Amino acid sequence: MCTSKIVGLVVAAGYSSRMGDFKPLLPLGDKTVIETAVASLRQGGVQDIRVVVGYRASELYAVLDRLDVRIIENPDYAKGMFSSVVTGLRTFAGDAEAFLLLPGDTPLIRRYSIKKLVQAYRKLAPTVVYPVFNGQMGHPPLISARCFEHILEDNGAAGLRGVLAQFGLDAVEVEVADQGVVLDIDLPEDYSLLLDFYARREIPTYSECIAMLHQYQADGRVMRHGQAVADVARHIAGLLNKAGLNLNLDLVVAGGLVHDLAKGKPNHSRRGGRLINCLGFPALSGIVASHMDMEFSADYVLDEAAVVFLADKLVQGDRVVPLIDRFRPALTRFSGNPEIVISVLHRLHTAEAIRDRIGNLLGINSFDEMVAN
Repeated sequence: MCTSKIVGLVVAAGYSSRMGDFKPLLPLGDKTVIETAVASLRQGGVQDIRVVVGYRASELYAVLDRLDVRIIENPDYAKGMFSSVVTGLRTFAGDAEAFLLLPGDTPLIRRYSIKKLVQAYRKLAPTVVYPVFNGQMGHPPLISARCFEHILEDNGAAGLRGVLAQFGLDAVEVEVADQGVVLDIDLPEDYSLLLDFYARREIPTYSECIAMLHQYQADGRVMRHGQAVADVARHIAGLLNKAGLNLNLDLVVAGGLVHDLAKGKPNHSRRGGRLINCLGFPALSGIVASHMDMEFSADYVLDEAAVVFLADKLVQGDRVVPLIDRFRPALTRFSGNPEIVISVLHRLHTAEAIRDRIGNLLGINSFDEMVAN
């Protein structure tokens, strides 16, 4: 995927007046917000990144000088964001075929979202490509060269949105399972939400999991089953944590929700694992890839994958059932095929081993009944 002619334009020239603090230099992990915004574009494959500065520009220079970006000063930054877009665009309007516009206060864009926008642009050649999360349009839009002259000649009265609106019939929206495209920093509470999202960025949120399922066209049965598995897995993991384990409940819930992401496809567990790995969630990928078959030996340390595996085997459709009830239909259906029966029995025995290990740890005799209640 070639992005050499696509510029990443980060605008960070405003006053941050509603926030009450200078947004670009707020800490986000071991970086600042502006550094994270630049890193998001770079990880998405964008090579030419330009940052428009204005208010407190000298402080931003100290950070941006080490990031291999082109810094552009907007002397008219007091006029608002549109003036920064125009100032930045003038530096590449004759050379680039498109640009990704990223406000400096929207820093947490997943790399696969950038790649999806570029892929849609390459395939469909629209005037503008908008990322959309759960029906909400976000950043960064990818704006083609067909818009450049209109932007540069506009007086900015209606802002950039007003300019792009005239290209609405030739624009496309790309669904992304990326909540970061709609997370910006206007108020202190927005910053708190962004910090929370950053802290768990390696695990998709509940909303992102649902977006993944919709994106890959999971049907209602898969959605209901996933929710039930997530509920059971969260319950089991919560009990185990009370007993002294340190399982990640967010990871357990995400695993339950999307474990059947590729249901209906050949070898759906591994296929689903690969899809999720491509989305940037390696820990979740392993859980999904192993939810059908896993080796649970005597020295296996109970983890999130084992909990999701068991939870999946305790749920038939969207109902919690004893393990033998879950497996009996398959054993009956394939009774004439010894190879399949062996495989089904292996899964049953693995689930029983996990159940018994958890039951012993928790001091529970009737584990199936406890989960059902």
